[in-house]
Amino acid sequence: MPVCVVVLTENQLANQLSQKLHEAKTPLLNCKLIKPSTKSSDLNSLKTEEANNESQKVTTNLKPVDIDSIEMLNPKLSKQLRQKSMASWLMPFGFIAGLTFTQMTGLKTFSSWGLGNLGSFGEPLLGSLLGMGSGWIGSYAAAISVNPDKNDDVRSLRKRSEAGNWLLLLETPIETELPWHLVQEVKPIEVVRLRDL
Repeated sequence: MPVCVVVLTENQLANQLSQKLHEAKTPLLNCKLIKPSTKSSDLNSLKTEEANNESQKVTTNLKPVDIDSIEMLNPKLSKQLRQKSMASWLMPFGFIAGLTFTQMTGLKTFSSWGLGNLGSFGEPLLGSLLGMGSGWIGSYAAAISVNPDKNDDVRSLRKRSEAGNWLLLLETPIETELPWHLVQEVKPIEVVRLRDL
């Protein structure tokens, strides 16, 4: 799915582009307006801009969201979601692997530690719980080891957001191109293509 981020100076330009794409019947899977990152020193300027927008009675079609709420633009959120996804299949696999290994080898590891009164189910159960714990730890290691190619682009987009620019994230279906002439009409600062699967 082609995903591109259009960097703009004002949110009105993003709304104009969104309206033009809607009128051109461009199929969009995702269209999100990302507001500039606010720091304590930038709060006053953002309030002033919002007051100006209200005084001009500008209606916005898109509701601005925070950059940290977008998975593609937040590496920490992306890593958390990847870890949860991997844990959902690594933990059951580890449970079954631990149970199978304990049954196949006939090891009495926990009995030698003085836990001999666990019965016939205790040894395999503890082995399978250890396997499940290994799957959980493995999900963290696997989630950390993935380094997406788009990190440089995400870093530059986050810097643009911190500089006070508005970002418009546009996602189209596979093999569907955006009408670039409409994108160029709003005079974007930059257009960044994040991925094309």
